[in-house]
Amino acid sequence: ANPRHPTRFTDAPLLTREQEQALFQRYNYLKYRIAKLKEGLRLVRPRASLIAQIEALRKSACEVKNQIVQSNLRLVVSVAKRHVGRSATLADLVSDGNFCLMRAVETFDFTRGNRFSTYATWALIKHYARTVPEENYVLDRFVTGREEVLEQAGAPAEDLLERSDLLRVLGDAVGRILTRLSERERSIIVARFGIGGESEPQTLEQVGRAFGLTRERIRQIEAGALRKLREFLRAEPALEASL
Repeated sequence: ANPRHPTRFTDAPLLTREQEQALFQRYNYLKYRIAKLKEGLRLVRPRASLIAQIEALRKSACEVKNQIVQSNLRLVVSVAKRHVGRSATLADLVSDGNFCLMRAVETFDFTRGNRFSTYATWALIKHYARTVPEENYVLDRFVTGREEVLEQAGAPAEDLLERSDLLRVLGDAVGRILTRLSERERSIIVARFGIGGESEPQTLEQVGRAFGLTRERIRQIEAGALRKLREFLRAEPALEASL
């Protein structure tokens, strides 16, 4: 898939922490080598051998960057789907998000020990919060009618996999902002998205049975809780620094 214009969900798995560290270490080293060699490049009649060496290093750096981007394309799709609306199609949002993802590769500091997938997801959320009109937000539409049918039939749903990835990489940040919800809202969100890793994400019907409520009522509570979380994310830019 082309990282600038992917048209469908990528099958590339998310990188492990160790893989991310190794790739970013390699990428930064290659960029450093390129910068040092360019310092010795004469403006008039530059040596062909030096130019060839720089180009070889640049090609290697592009390959490493592309591997990082490809492995995180599903995060772009996951976040972009929450913002589709009348003035923004999924294709446009994904294309825009991919540029954001590529910029995140350049600004990420792997020496801090954080996950790039977390950093990238947060960068995407902040980017869309700034650029997408409020009326486009559909962050409360984590589950569509099609997904509910698939859930009840026991079939795998692509969007459920994306949602699981999204919540997994956000990890600790999600745990912190959940304290802004009421106990019931928090319990429903935790159950719906399997936060904490203690259980698999549950369907609206399963959560409804546990709480003695209809699936529609659970959907309404979930939508309200997600709206609160979105408003908190947009109002607390300082939280980004802790990721």
